Formats: sequence, structure tokens, C-alpha cells
Amino acid sequence: MYTLDGIEVDADRQIDRFGNTITEQSYYRTGGDVNVIDSVQIEQRHYSTITSAIKTLPGVQVNSIGYHGGEYSRGAQYNTTVTINGDEHVVICLDGRRIDNAVSRSMSWSSTDSNALANLDQVTSIDNIDKIEVIKGPGASVYGADATGGVINIITKKGALKPQASIDLATGSWGHHVYRANMSGSSSDGSTRYFISAMRDMGGDTHYYDQMTGKNYTYHGTDFKDDAVNIRLDKYFNDTHRLTFSYNHTGAHDGYPTTTPDYRYMNPTDWQRIKYEIRVKQNYGGDLKVPGYRNDWYVYGFNGCYTAHLNNDFDLSYSFAKENEMESFVRMYKQSHKYWECWGPSDGIISSKPILTSPWDPEWNDYVNAKRVTKNSSRNKNYDFNRGMQLQLGKSYGKHDILTGWTFDKSRWESFSVSRKTKRETSTNVKQTTIDGYLQDKIHVNDKFEIAPSLRYQHANAVSTTSESGKVTNGGSPFSKVTAAVNAQYLINDGFSIFAGWTQINRPLHPYDYKPSTSLYEDQKLENEKGSAYTIGLKKRISDRTNVFVNYDYTDMSNAVCRQSVWDYKIGEWATKSVNAKQTRKAFNLGINQKLDQHWRLGLSYSTIDEQWTAKRGMKFQPGLGIDSMLVNAYLNSTRPKNKYIADLTYSSRKWFSSLTTTIYSGMDDRYFTSNRFVILDWALNYNVSKDWSVYATVDNLTNEGYEVKFHPSVGKGAYAMPGRSFMLGAKYKF
Repeated sequence: MYTLDGIEVDADRQIDRFGNTITEQSYYRTGGDVNVIDSVQIEQRHYSTITSAIKTLPGVQVNSIGYHGGEYSRGAQYNTTVTINGDEHVVICLDGRRIDNAVSRSMSWSSTDSNALANLDQVTSIDNIDKIEVIKGPGASVYGADATGGVINIITKKGALKPQASIDLATGSWGHHVYRANMSGSSSDGSTRYFISAMRDMGGDTHYYDQMTGKNYTYHGTDFKDDAVNIRLDKYFNDTHRLTFSYNHTGAHDGYPTTTPDYRYMNPTDWQRIKYEIRVKQNYGGDLKVPGYRNDWYVYGFNGCYTAHLNNDFDLSYSFAKENEMESFVRMYKQSHKYWECWGPSDGIISSKPILTSPWDPEWNDYVNAKRVTKNSSRNKNYDFNRGMQLQLGKSYGKHDILTGWTFDKSRWESFSVSRKTKRETSTNVKQTTIDGYLQDKIHVNDKFEIAPSLRYQHANAVSTTSESGKVTNGGSPFSKVTAAVNAQYLINDGFSIFAGWTQINRPLHPYDYKPSTSLYEDQKLENEKGSAYTIGLKKRISDRTNVFVNYDYTDMSNAVCRQSVWDYKIGEWATKSVNAKQTRKAFNLGINQKLDQHWRLGLSYSTIDEQWTAKRGMKFQPGLGIDSMLVNAYLNSTRPKNKYIADLTYSSRKWFSSLTTTIYSGMDDRYFTSNRFVILDWALNYNVSKDWSVYATVDNLTNEGYEVKFHPSVGKGAYAMPGRSFMLGAKYKF
């Protein structure tokens, strides 16, 4: 039997009668559009990060800035983010537990953030992953309105019964080196099991192809060094009672160049013009108002701009019952996520040296090398802390599988910022307590029909902010809501099933939405987000060789919030502007997997997104930044690809595995992207020399395509160039 997983057909997976891939936590969902990437696929294709593994799934869009660094809390413009079916409301879980912080989630500046404010690749090491389960749309009702886009559930590896270990070493383009090691085993009676992994991933400045100049360039300031350590211990008392402890550590020091330079304007005349427009006239507006102005921004990165993080997460759970795959457990957790940012020694171009023609002038390089910053130069520090307790109970009563779960969480965010003008450090301490709970009844009406109604309760007290002076203020009001959802699946006949779902949406405003701190908010009083999300689809096994999948998602928001960072001329700073809008989103996914013969398999998929925003009550963004013509009802559709095509061809035998993945992005607005269509090819080859040794090679962006997958008006077209052609060569030894 074969199942559609978005990448390839896998005969070894366990499939239920509806055609769903079974995982350790599949009891959370009923039908739905679900893809599962397992450890075998990760090893065969040698994915280096979680985002590299999921980016080729239908409906999943990794909106990347093209380098590892990213500015904490700034969201879509400054970070790599993930959307599913065009929806930014994506819940990230590690072994079923949400990894986000309630305060930092609410303090995000962007309307296009996933609920994992931090980069998805900071959650855990790729070596620690047994499965990545991607639930698209409102198919997992237990997660409520926060998961209307979907859920990415990362399931970690458990210790093996027999001792085993591996060492994985790889090297490649631009000084890229990867070192991985793991070991796994158990006690003599198998009651105690362990899994330990460690990783270092590091590289120098990448290269890219610039579509607007037709030349290759070094992407200065993109060097990085990422580390990870993961530990998991399981103590089995019997078949149902288990004590589990896990520790996940990730740390990184990543270059943060902000944008690529705009080489069309990297000449003495334009360089002087840009300095005058930005520093004297204070004209901001990307390509639309000050052509080439991101060359000014790029100075920050070239002067040593970087971001860093240090994450330490602890989890202790006790499982005490299991019925119909529903696990009952109690869990305690503690998370500590620390982030640093540094923007270099100055905020702009040194006007006292007018003889400098461009940042690539030798005299300029001398200046930069003398002024390069260190880790002690951190300008902004943000600390996330949260701890809590989770209780889940599952019980079967005849045709009813009742599942309930409750989480009590105390979150805290500490922010330390140094003013660019006064050099004075200020601090902010924000706290919030939340209680989340759900009750789901999966009703097995008969052998062909299942329906799962559910209720979710969400409570959050007012966000409490303590300033440096000790003054305490509350953002907004306490929020308590009960929302409903229902999901169902029906087996038409063997190998052919349909599913459908509905989720009620009710989300509170962000604290930033309450702030009437500037003139930007004089025209409005924002309201909470309300609406509904729907999903419908089918799975069909046409033959033993062929599977198809179709899914349609529709989101109808009677009241949504759209946020955008704009320039406020009255205060002379960037500010976040929010408006209420009516929003509709339509997403369609179609996939087919074909087993060509014993060795060859082909997977094809198509995804498209259409979204419309209509601002309410005359609300509008502040004119400026050149986005006057970009109405709110067209903004998001202009800033991302509309269509995504994937063709994945694989060959496998006892010793060989090879894959060639073609990804086509189309439907971009060429006013904001360097082309309206991009074609990217990625290739992987794995050869098993013996039962212990394997060697491999990967090539990303085989044709050296110059492309972007995101746009923001404040930096202009082509600012977030993706890396050019790169390769890796590696070897893995198991013992």
C-alpha cells in the first residue's frame, strides 16, 4: 500500500483504512491534509534543517530571507517564516507540546508570523527528529483558532533496544561544514532507553545570482555557526506507564546583512544621491521612492551586524494510560530562549568621508575592518521564559473516544534595548498567564464514518508590562473564549475517502494593536479577530501504483487584523500600523504519486493561494514608503508567490538512493519580484558502501537560479536573494 506524503510513496508506513499515515500522535486529527516526513527520508535526502525538509510539501511556503540570521520579534520582514495554505497561524509542537511563548507571540510586530516566533530551525536538531508531521488547515481541532493554517508537529527519536551510534561529517561550498554524532541504546532489560545527539553546522559567506544585473556576487555577512545538543531518556514501567525526560539545546551566532546590495546603483553618483536622500531629506521608500536605498541599509550588515540565540528547553512527562492510541499523561516543562542583536558600530554612512565611492572601495574596507563589532556590542537583547504544566486524558466509551487536555502556562518576556541616538539602555518586563483546554469526542459512527466535534477554551489575563522605572501597565483586557470545531472523514470504498472540517476563529488583539502611541492610530479603534475556516478534500488510491490527493481550504474572516511597519513622519521612526479588514483566503492543493517500476517513483503536486483583504471603516496605512498604491486588499498577494509546482523523481535500490526535486514558483508580481516565475532544482545522492558506511552528495539550486520567495516594500525588489548553486559531500559511519 502506498500513501501520499508530499514527497514520495512509502510502502513501509502504517496506514489506516481512511488512507491516513499513522504516527504516535495521529489521535489529534481526524482525516485532513497531512504529510509525514520520517527519519529515513531525512537521512536519504540529507536535509540540514527542518525548513529544508518541509519546503517542498504542497501548500507549505517557507518565506526565507536567504540567510540564517533574523531579527527577533520583527516577524515576516526580518525572519524566515512558514505559512501553510497562505495562513500564518501555524502552531509548532515538539512531541505534541507547543514550543511558543504566549507573551512573545502576542508582542510580535507582524501580521504574518507563525506562532513560533523564533525560527523553526531553532526548535531542535534535524538529527533528533523521528518524524515531521504537517497537518494543513483546520484538521487538528484540538489546537483551536491558533492553528487555522495548520500544525507542524516534530516527533523526536527514542532510544533503541540495541546500542547503536553514528558519526556524520560533510563539507561543501562556501566553507560549509557539518559535524553530527548520536548514540542510542537501552538497559539490559530494555526498560530504560536513551538517545543523545550533538551537531555543529557552520559556514562562510554564501553566493547568489542577481537577476537584475545578471552577475554572481558574494553575499557578505551571511556567515553562521549553529550548535545543538539533544538528550531523551525513557523509563518504561510497563506497557502503559512511562517516564520521559528530554533536553533540547540550540545556539547560534549568525550573520545578519539585512539585505543584498542593489548593484544597479552601486556607483559614485548614485551613492552620494542615496546618502543625501536618506540622511538629509529622510526619504524612505525602497525602489518605489528612493531607488537603490537598501545600499544604505546594507552598510549595517557590512559593519558586522549579527543575531545570536541560546535556547535550553526541559520536558518531563509521565504517561499512565493508553486507549485506542490515545495517551493519558501529565507533563511539566520549562523553556529559556535568549536572543541578541547587533547592528554594527554606526547607524549610517559616515558623511565626513565623501571621498568614499562605495562599500567596496579599499578605503571603505579599511574603515570597516577597524570598526568591526564583537559579541559584546549587542544592542538589543530579548529573553523568553515560560514554564507550565499539561494534563491530557483519553478514554473510550463504546463508539466514543473522548480526549481532553489542559495547559497552564506562565510566560515572561524581558527586553533590553540600546538607543541608537542616546546609547542609553532601557528594559521592559512583560508577563502573561494563560489557560488552554480542549474537549474532543471522536465518534466512530460505523466502519466508514468518523466525526470529531470539539470545544476549545482559551483564557489569558491582561499582558502586564513593567517598565524600567517600575511602572506597571496592562495591555488590553483579559480574554476568555470558547470556540468550536468539527472534523469528519468518510470511507467511500477501499482506498477512497473524503474529509471535511470547520473551525471557529476568535483571536484577541496584540498589545501593539492597543498602543495609540503615534498619529498612526488616530483613525481607528481595533476589534478582535473573528471568522471561520473550512477544509474539504479526498484521498484516492487509483491502483497499487497510483495515489491522488485533492484539498481545498477556505477562510472567511468577518474581522481580521493586518499589520504593517510604516514610516511615521511625526516621530521620525518606524512604527507598526494595524487595520481591521474583511479577509477571504482560498487555497487549493492537488497531488499525485506514481510508482513507475520497482525502483522509480514520481510525485507531482500543485498548490495555489488567493487572498483578498478589504479594509473596514475607511482604515488605511499611513501614506509613505511608496506603498500608497498597494491597497490592503492586495498587499499580501503582491508579496509572495501565488502558485507552487513540485515534481519529485526518486530512484532507490539496495545500495543507491537519488532524488531530483523541481520546484516552480509562479504568479509573482514582477513589480516586486525580479521575475514572475522561478524554477529551482535540488539533487541528492546516497550510496551505501556497506552496512556501516554510506557516502552522499547534495546540490541545491542546481541551475544557479536567481530568485526570491518574499518581498517587503521597505527594502524593495530583489532584496532577499536566495543562495545560488551549492554542494555538499559527506560520509556517515554507523556502529
